[in-house]
Amino acid sequence: MLERSENKARAYLADLQGREHTLRAVLGASVHAILGIGHDGRIQFASASVARLFDFAPQELIGQSYEVLVVNGLRQLRGGGLDNLFHRGAVGQVGDIQEIECRRKDGSLFPAEASLALADVPGGRLVVSHIADISERREAERRVLHAARHDPLTGLPNRALVYELGAQLLASAKRHGDRIAILFFDLDRFKPINDTYGHTIGDRMLQQVGQRLKDGLRGNDLVGRLGGDEFVAILADIRTDDAVLHMATQLLHTLREPYRIDTLDLKTSPSIGISIYPEDGDELDTLIRHADAAMYHAKNAGRNRCQFFTQEIYLHARQTFDLEQRLRRSIAESDFELVYQPFIDLSHKRFVGVEALLRWRGGPTAPGAQERFIAAAERIGLITVLGDWVLQEACRQHEKWRELGLPAIRMAVNVSAVQFREKNFSERAATIIRRSGIHPSCIEFEVTESAVMSDVEDAAKMLERLKGDGVSIALDDFGTGYSSLSYLSQFPINKLKIDKSFIHNIDTDPRSLAITETVIALGKKLGMTVIAEGIESQAGIKLLANIGCDLGQVFFISKPVRPDKLVDWYYQAQYKHLFV
Repeated sequence: MLERSENKARAYLADLQGREHTLRAVLGASVHAILGIGHDGRIQFASASVARLFDFAPQELIGQSYEVLVVNGLRQLRGGGLDNLFHRGAVGQVGDIQEIECRRKDGSLFPAEASLALADVPGGRLVVSHIADISERREAERRVLHAARHDPLTGLPNRALVYELGAQLLASAKRHGDRIAILFFDLDRFKPINDTYGHTIGDRMLQQVGQRLKDGLRGNDLVGRLGGDEFVAILADIRTDDAVLHMATQLLHTLREPYRIDTLDLKTSPSIGISIYPEDGDELDTLIRHADAAMYHAKNAGRNRCQFFTQEIYLHARQTFDLEQRLRRSIAESDFELVYQPFIDLSHKRFVGVEALLRWRGGPTAPGAQERFIAAAERIGLITVLGDWVLQEACRQHEKWRELGLPAIRMAVNVSAVQFREKNFSERAATIIRRSGIHPSCIEFEVTESAVMSDVEDAAKMLERLKGDGVSIALDDFGTGYSSLSYLSQFPINKLKIDKSFIHNIDTDPRSLAITETVIALGKKLGMTVIAEGIESQAGIKLLANIGCDLGQVFFISKPVRPDKLVDWYYQAQYKHLFV
């Protein structure tokens, strides 16, 4: 009897030892560092991966406090928290995965993610923590955040950051009774340089312009790129108009100097518009608009000069009023049409959808006219009527294409910031979609970062309502406005649309490529489809397909076309060879 009991005991111990060896083998094979922490807070087990993360050999850590490795975080293990954990009845995971700060053997710190779990092992109960280094992810987030707030070409603050920092300078001026000046720059005859020598040369000139502006301003001034060849500077603590004119004249001469690019000596000059706080406005947007208007006066007066905002701006205001009146008449007379820009699945080399683009038949056709008449429609309260018409017409056209044999493609429709902020926008959109007969899953609303981030709470509610109606959401022009990555992960967004400023020279500019790869990686991590707009070369198509971009709008495959032309394009498209 005793002998039988002893045999059972020996077998049981052997089984325990075997299971412990198996457990240690499994834990030791993990790519994450795994610590087994006892009731006294000291490490009883360390997997082989701790050497890779912390540079400690596992045996060096046995018997040491876990705080040798964890500087901040894992609050459950501090104070009485550890006792509470060990007195829990159930084993298994404890709480959510949390971000912590860790320390390597050489004292350097790095960010990590950690989970905690209770486990009963042959030697007793342990708190088991899996720790993963997230330094690369943090760096990718930093790069994307920087890209979202800075111009990718010049590294200067972009429009969103200019407005954010400029508002702070203006608030400070108001508090202290100071004056600030807004300088709006536009390069004269820059387009012929782009057309003659190509975008690569033009981009390198813009980089030099940005650097000259930075070098020519004081440390407490702000300079940013608004887009294209437009820059803005905000001069703080300005005493006199003469001081502003002196600074502007110096910048005028600096930017007029030749630009040496490879073997080329290129020349351009700026037209500079100037507005002053408080004389010319007390809101940043007003001051920038007034400086912009003054810049156009400088350009129209012969270029290569400075112009203060004056009462002559009344003439510009009159022109704006005339534009608004024409717009009212054109909306009443339905003098608009939609054209359609196809987008291609880069992996499967197939046509999957279009973006509906509004065109004003009788409207102005000058560069920037599209943006100006949309802004005018927003100002005079007609964007709702115009936006509803666009959605209705896009839905009607989609169903007509179906009757002609086209597949149920995705129809992307742009939503202005004013539309998006209207409380009943989702209800109106759902009604239009339902009446048209189109399946909601075929509709995709493109909203800008600025529209979403202007009021995060309301934007989240609107996006949830739209998503609940069955449509999908694309974040348009990603990288040109301000994005909070924490909110980005919470919004029900299906697609990130990388702005064309990152794409058009992706095959020649390593920085643009790095940023694009980072955005694609971020989109994939968040489960989003990524689309690139503004692809201008076959090399760009292949490169984007190779780095995992899902969709592309390719201008040289198809420009925006009228509905009947799209049918012909669909049946005759010969673009698959571009992927070979």
